[in-house]
Amino acid sequence: MVESVVDVVVNAVPLLMGPLIAGAGWSTLRRPDEIPHVASGGPRWTQRCWSVGFVLLGVTVTALGGFGLAGREEVWPVGLVRLLAVGLVVSSMTVAAVCRARNRRRSAREPGLGAG
Repeated sequence: MVESVVDVVVNAVPLLMGPLIAGAGWSTLRRPDEIPHVASGGPRWTQRCWSVGFVLLGVTVTALGGFGLAGREEVWPVGLVRLLAVGLVVSSMTVAAVCRARNRRRSAREPGLGAG
């Protein structure tokens, strides 16, 4: 009995969290000015990749919970899309961090208004 309750909880959490993850991605896709700091600072395409990655991640996490509650194994395309989504999110955060670092370094090298 306890194992079945734990299994239901373990599968229900992704089922409930997935739409929240997808909603966060969809919200930033519609309003790119509200993107979190970790994905900002780079070109606009990095922000779009972060948003699309979060939408895909939310959908696949929801599918993972649904398959678990149904007692079925996840189909391989869902796992592949989740891997692609994680790659989009991580790579866009990396590019944004590099762009922020370059901008900071560039602004530190430039002389200020009172120099000269």
